[in-house]
Order: sequence, then structure tokens, then C-alpha cells
Amino acid sequence: MLYWLGVLLATIGASLILFALAFVSALVGVLVNAMIVLMSGPIIDQAIARRRGSVRP
Repeated sequence: MLYWLGVLLATIGASLILFALAFVSALVGVLVNAMIVLMSGPIIDQAIARRRGSVRP
């Protein structure tokens, strides 16, 4: 009985570690994409302004 409890707790612990790894990876990916979008915002705005013909100083 105690062996199966250990197996169950080990399985739960391993799955929680894998979930945490996947969650942190997704979180880092979202943060990196958000930083890229925020940093490239002015460049995209200038490109759109050039296409419309109104260049902002």
C-alpha cells in the first residue's frame, strides 16, 4: 500500500514539474513576443504613415 502511495505521489510530482516547465516556457514566449511588439510599434507606425502619405515628424 505504501509503495503505491509513493508511486502516486511521484507521478503527481512529476506531472506538476512538467506542467510548471510548460507554463514557464509559454510565459517567457508571451513576454518576449510582447516586448518585440512594443519595441517595434513606432517602426510599424512610421511604415503605415508612409503608406498613407502622412509622414509624422
